Amino acid sequence: MEGAYKDKYSFIGEWYDNQASLIRRFNIFYYPTDDTLEMFDLKSRKTFVRRVKVNGVNLESFYIGSTLYVLGRLIKIVDFACEDTRKKLHKDMQVTFAIIKPIPTQIAGKILSHLHEHGLRVTKMKKARLTADDVHQLFRKMLTDPTFPFLLEYLTGQLVYGLELVGKDAVNVLIKTLGDGDPVKAAAGTIRALYGSDPVRNCMHAAASPDDAVEDVGYFFPPPPLRSTRLRLTATLSNCTLCIVKPHAIREGKLGAALEAIDNGGFEVTALNMFMVENINAAEFYEVYKGIVPEYKGMVEELASGPCVAMEIVAKDKSVTTAIEFRKLVGPSDPEIARLLRPHTLRAKLGSTKVQNAIHCSDLAEDGLLEVEYFFKILDL
Repeated sequence: MEGAYKDKYSFIGEWYDNQASLIRRFNIFYYPTDDTLEMFDLKSRKTFVRRVKVNGVNLESFYIGSTLYVLGRLIKIVDFACEDTRKKLHKDMQVTFAIIKPIPTQIAGKILSHLHEHGLRVTKMKKARLTADDVHQLFRKMLTDPTFPFLLEYLTGQLVYGLELVGKDAVNVLIKTLGDGDPVKAAAGTIRALYGSDPVRNCMHAAASPDDAVEDVGYFFPPPPLRSTRLRLTATLSNCTLCIVKPHAIREGKLGAALEAIDNGGFEVTALNMFMVENINAAEFYEVYKGIVPEYKGMVEELASGPCVAMEIVAKDKSVTTAIEFRKLVGPSDPEIARLLRPHTLRAKLGSTKVQNAIHCSDLAEDGLLEVEYFFKILDL
């Protein structure tokens, strides 16, 4: 039996079948030798998907709680299907939770780049406003700490980023990468030494154990029925535009650089959420380009190829039209042209091809609000 699993990993996956209104469970086998997977329906005991290579899916995509986009279906990985896979991957693909406390967007960007360099991948991310109850829950291990009253005062009513991070031994790696809770005592080069100022304003909080991480992720990223009440998205829907950091750029670790450039370019991120966009929604979102832009099909496939980050962007200068000014910062749709004509733009710095051009932004001022509403109201439901 041992040998049988040398060349494949097995997981339990769930898919919510809208038409039948039920959850279907599958055995999912992943073959690292050629990056292929197959799916076996546990109820009907039949092969559901024959061995196939899926764009954007590799071994790093598999961890408990991850969502895979397989042939038009969003499959959630809920467990390991065999002890062998559990042993091999449990440490490798550990989940942890972090909060980026109120700090300038460009520092948040630097922190995200730092985490990526230390092997921690962002798999969920959201900007939300904390209530006193949220602070009590998320910092429950610190209730008896003398700094807690100050922390409660500092964070209540403030905007923070919640992060689910995945990586090898992620809980310990994150704690080490952050450094001591007091930035003065933190080792040189750690995040708190670089960007923190005191034990309360130490720029980040991390889950203390794997169990805490799972509880915190479940609290900060609640299932749909609770989304309208707890840690809601913060879109203002006023003189705004939409910015999407595309899946390829997320995989390449460019989210941090994008946030830095947005802040330095004169814009605020007033809402942010990481989405898995289904193919049907990507096609609907890009509908205006159908039959007009030759890259339409590629654009749809790219947007649905993995998690993307959508942001509501608002210009710091209240006298300008955000959508028009932000469009200038993003630059021409072809990164090659952008590098020649507008080298300081986001696509010049972060894009590679016309499809993988790192950033989507609303073309017209009137589209800005509609696109923000599509992501932050319609898709979130």
